[in-house]
Amino acid sequence: MQTELFNQLETKIESMIDEVELLRMEINELREAKQQLEEEQQAWQENLQHLLSKFDSVETAE
Repeated sequence: MQTELFNQLETKIESMIDEVELLRMEINELREAKQQLEEEQQAWQENLQHLLSKFDSVETAE
């Protein structure tokens, strides 16, 4: 009886370890995606700032 319980416990622990590893991989993928989105956002902000500067220079030239 105890052997059966230990086997069930071992199976559940192994399953949980596998799930934790999958979640860690997913977290890493999400971190990478977040980093990429932040870099894209920064590029958009820089482009927008550049365009706004051009508009400002056109307004002051008139």
